[in-house]
Amino acid sequence: MAREGSGNAREQLLDAYEGILIEEGERAATVQAVADRAGVSKGGLLYHFGSKAELEAGLIERFRELGAADVEALRGADDIVGTFLRTSVAEGSVLDRATVALMRVAQAPTGVAARVALQQLDDGYAAALATRLGDEDLAIAIVMMSDGVYLRSALGAIEPARAADEVERLVRVARRLGA
Repeated sequence: MAREGSGNAREQLLDAYEGILIEEGERAATVQAVADRAGVSKGGLLYHFGSKAELEAGLIERFRELGAADVEALRGADDIVGTFLRTSVAEGSVLDRATVALMRVAQAPTGVAARVALQQLDDGYAAALATRLGDEDLAIAIVMMSDGVYLRSALGAIEPARAADEVERLVRVARRLGA
């Protein structure tokens, strides 16, 4: 399913690839399956992405752009810790979808580039937090809190009605730790 406003073919192909990865996993995300979902021929897909590896590289590029924008927004937040933890709840945003899709790719033995991209985003968050807090260890602890919030909410292990309360508890803990 294409995102609203994603009119160009490359974006529609990436949307299709992302959707298959999220719903069916990495093995199901063949070039033919992506082309079928996007409503183009296999040749049409290969015109934009010459191989499955190029499709994966396109997804990684999308993820990096979205992640960089998220880190930049975080840097501008007045309450960086509260903002970071509160926005860690998975809500199906464009970045959430790209993250889940990339996590599927990262699970494959060949997913090294995906794992690197995911780690680089975490490093970006940690650097933004450490710069503001003046404490790298505390920044890493907050990133790991965020990872737990994201994972639990993405898996449905935290009820949406309780998510805000649980995140506020973590914000209070982070404050006690010196954030």
